Amino acid sequence: MSYNNLSSASKTIANVIWNAIKDDKALKQIIKNPEQISYAPPSEADKNIQLSVFLYDTIQLPAMRNQPPTSSQPQTLLYLKLHYLITPLTRNPLTDQALLGRIIRLFAEKPVISGSDLKESLADSQSELRVILDTLTVEDQSRIWSMLQTPYRLSVSYSVYPVEIEADTAKVVVSSRDTALAAGLAKKGKSA
Repeated sequence: MSYNNLSSASKTIANVIWNAIKDDKALKQIIKNPEQISYAPPSEADKNIQLSVFLYDTIQLPAMRNQPPTSSQPQTLLYLKLHYLITPLTRNPLTDQALLGRIIRLFAEKPVISGSDLKESLADSQSELRVILDTLTVEDQSRIWSMLQTPYRLSVSYSVYPVEIEADTAKVVVSSRDTALAAGLAKKGKSA
């Protein structure tokens, strides 16, 4: 079900991060397992959590609604851009910086996530998620942290898109030529 695509995108981002960390000797000492990565806001993470991957905003991509539908796939109702706040929670400023530096390098090297990296409802799709570092002003950052009602922490924001929300069933696609032909046959049948 494509309504799970938001949570699947979150799990995909966290899994890509975990796969990069688990192969790094120094960072593997900080985040020992994927359960230490949380989807909760940084202010709500418990003490065992070392990284927050928090979905804080969704935005519709209206220009993508003009994609041509196919008869074999459910109609895409919406394309979304998801905004994530990624916050290290190691309680050590230098470790937070190292962790964040590795994540920034990861998504600079791998700005498109596809294939076997996609998780859950995205796994069997042909989706490609683009991961782009957001440039936030001090005012933008202040608004986010005020919304979370917690003091500022070192963090980055990433946009992940397009995330599709599809209709439950495939839409039958009929070309205008087929419609005109059907209308002509119906008109001819009435006159006979």
